[in-house]
Amino acid sequence: MSTSAAEHLSPAFPERAAWGTAGKLRAWQAGALERYLSTDPRDFLAVATPGAGKTTFALRLATELLGRGIVKKVTIVAPTEHLKTQWADAAARVGIQIDPRFTNRQVDEASDYDGVALTYQGVASNPEVHRIRTERTPTLVILDEVHHGGDNKSWGEA
Repeated sequence: MSTSAAEHLSPAFPERAAWGTAGKLRAWQAGALERYLSTDPRDFLAVATPGAGKTTFALRLATELLGRGIVKKVTIVAPTEHLKTQWADAAARVGIQIDPRFTNRQVDEASDYDGVALTYQGVASNPEVHRIRTERTPTLVILDEVHHGGDNKSWGEA
């Protein structure tokens, strides 16, 4: 969908789907996906209200990048253990296998997973493990509720 066509659709299109599972993208998601894919940025910030579909957008981007071979792994960083599991469940519904039980002691993720879900606290407790892991293999890193990176100075620094 071209950006101009996406601009003419209602921001609520399509109707809200179950968390992380929308088959069609809303106008803002389609426009953001097109912008990401056309500019290939190192960093990209998607800001939207609660329930607007940020998870769906992130997972669609992940499926696109994995499918095109641009990335080989996905790392999701969330503020809580509960959200790690939610992300893994939502990712599984779109065919991405995420390990929410990954720990810093493992260093490498299991080969039957497409990536891992971590907490900000987990990354902060051993940032070097995660730096090496994400630099060694092309990895999409999704920072959920990134403002939590500033909740604790060590989290943001990590």
